[in-house]
Amino acid sequence: MNKFLPFLILALILTLIPPVGSSANTTAIQLGSDVLFNQFHHLIEGKKVGLITNQTGLNSQMVSTIDMLRRDRSVHLTTLYAPEHGLDGKTVAGKQVTSFVHPVYAIPVYGLSGSTRKPTPEMLKDIDILLIDLQDIGSRTYTYISTLQYAMTAAKEQGKEVMILDRPNPLGGTIVEGPVVELPYRSFIGVDTLPLAHGMTIGELALFFNRTIGVDLTVIPMQGYARSMIYQQTGLAWIPSSPHIPNLTSVFGYMATGLGEGTPIRQGDHFTWIGAEGLDSHKYADLLNGSLLPGVIFIPENKGTAGGVRLQINDLHQFNPVKTGIYALTYAKQLQPFPMPKSTSMQISMFDKVMGTNKIGLLLEQGKSPQEIVSSYEADLKKFVELRQKYLIYGDEPFIPMQPIQQKQPKQSKQPEQPEQPKPSKPEKPKTPTPQQPGNNNGTTNPAKKPEPATKPIPQTPKSSEKIAYLTFDDGPSSVTPRVLDTLKTHQVKATFFIVGREVAGHEAILKRIVAEGHALGGHSYSHNYQLVYKNMESFFADLEKGSQMIEKATGVKPAVFRYPGGSTNTVSLKYQDPKRYNKQHTVMHAIKAEAQQRGYSFIDWNVTNGDARSNKYTAAQTLANIKQQVKSQKEIVVLMHDSSTKSPTAEALPEIISYLKEKGYRFEVIQADRPTVSNVK
Repeated sequence: MNKFLPFLILALILTLIPPVGSSANTTAIQLGSDVLFNQFHHLIEGKKVGLITNQTGLNSQMVSTIDMLRRDRSVHLTTLYAPEHGLDGKTVAGKQVTSFVHPVYAIPVYGLSGSTRKPTPEMLKDIDILLIDLQDIGSRTYTYISTLQYAMTAAKEQGKEVMILDRPNPLGGTIVEGPVVELPYRSFIGVDTLPLAHGMTIGELALFFNRTIGVDLTVIPMQGYARSMIYQQTGLAWIPSSPHIPNLTSVFGYMATGLGEGTPIRQGDHFTWIGAEGLDSHKYADLLNGSLLPGVIFIPENKGTAGGVRLQINDLHQFNPVKTGIYALTYAKQLQPFPMPKSTSMQISMFDKVMGTNKIGLLLEQGKSPQEIVSSYEADLKKFVELRQKYLIYGDEPFIPMQPIQQKQPKQSKQPEQPEQPKPSKPEKPKTPTPQQPGNNNGTTNPAKKPEPATKPIPQTPKSSEKIAYLTFDDGPSSVTPRVLDTLKTHQVKATFFIVGREVAGHEAILKRIVAEGHALGGHSYSHNYQLVYKNMESFFADLEKGSQMIEKATGVKPAVFRYPGGSTNTVSLKYQDPKRYNKQHTVMHAIKAEAQQRGYSFIDWNVTNGDARSNKYTAAQTLANIKQQVKSQKEIVVLMHDSSTKSPTAEALPEIISYLKEKGYRFEVIQADRPTVSNVK
């Protein structure tokens, strides 16, 4: 019996852990690891995965990424890599992180600290893709981001893909401060031209690093994260990121008290105290408090024979850790002069490595004021802020990930010597292509004729300089629809409404108004019941036709365009498809698309959404922000919105959405079956 006990214990543990993607999320945001498994899981299916992580690599439900991958039968976790402090985060700073075979997982764990900081070819040989899931603390000197940069470089050299599972910058993304690393002073605590506080997430840093590396990079962004968020606003539990960072107070104090490397100035109590031997605590506190640094008060406190101050941070949003650290160093040197460490041609001092330059040490030695020292790096800091702008993912509003962020390098291949094929005047934005659909292989009935609209509008081909927006509203009609129609009439804008057949009864007058005011009607199933419509191909078209008949009966117009419930690339259909007829290789969606092609149906996706499908608890401001986030300079956009009874904020936001799109140079059209381009925008 004893020999079976470990297996029984393991089985019990697995029953207590919720299955992949099923946990309810009560946090304000979803991490990159959550979004990977919930939305973009296909990116890792069938691949051999290497993972750089440690004890911080937990999702929002406190399940480790290691466990998520090991329980996922569609991927093969082959290798683990541990940064400084090791896989469990308990190795003290500066000590070599050893490599070993994991006693439970039976896979290699390679240490990336000490003599081997960059993965070797041997370490990467058994992987297809390198995942990185590490919690940074927002400081350039924290070595997890250095490991990120070294790993990206090694992956580029070995032809491996890199995927970053994004996590918050706990300090937020608005504080950018400190001297910028100069080339001669690069080191493992300064791998790129970053200031001390970079104000970027680890995913944004990866995009920034990749400007000079060029690896095939994918960033899985967070959902709900906004640039101004500090960690306390995310709803996530803080996992101690290293032995001396046990809590968020330590995170915020790290750069405020820890910049004195190589000098008599030292930090204490996990970066909450700063001082030195013989320093007058009260004079020190008076100088610092008199500087009126925002968000912090300095309490005089001796530690044995050392004098210093304890930081009492009272406004985390206003507090500037680096500027506080510069003032703390400057006033300590004024009160108790000490020689500054000097770099030589043979060796860079640790102080200059921390600062990324020797200029700060020289200014301190000259007795310059903290204001003068801060001014000395402002020009370089401004250049960095401008440079980093193009690599930022998140803005002021909660981010809604619609697709992974990818930087793919063009494949170099020898072109055959043959006449050059005509090229489109402007290539489309890269996206995952929809595979060619097979013919009808389900023994279906004879295909129906293509539905005809009551009147055939003449399709308008846009001029090359024109930009067209197609506003679409799904799941109506409802009590919200008249409000939408009123706004469209006021702004003289036309739209397309994809109707759910079961909502027609009692709303016939609204449908007639839609037609009378020049808008277009489309079909969107009768029931909108995924379990029913995606059971098999026959059920789908029976439900769709029933909805079309309801629309035609109410308005005299038979829909000519349609929209799949969930869109043409939905994965929810996999959950409900008949397992006796379909599998992952031949899905119900493949069968439906093939039949739709045979019948001549035009199905319309979208490339912009206001995000109102994700929840009924949203605001008009959020929908507008989502639109602004996704509208760049596309020639044609199909905007997905909803006009069901729970979508009042959408109607509220519509005037501003229309005004914004007009400012961006868009004119508005209804969707017509004769315009095939708009059916391929997703």
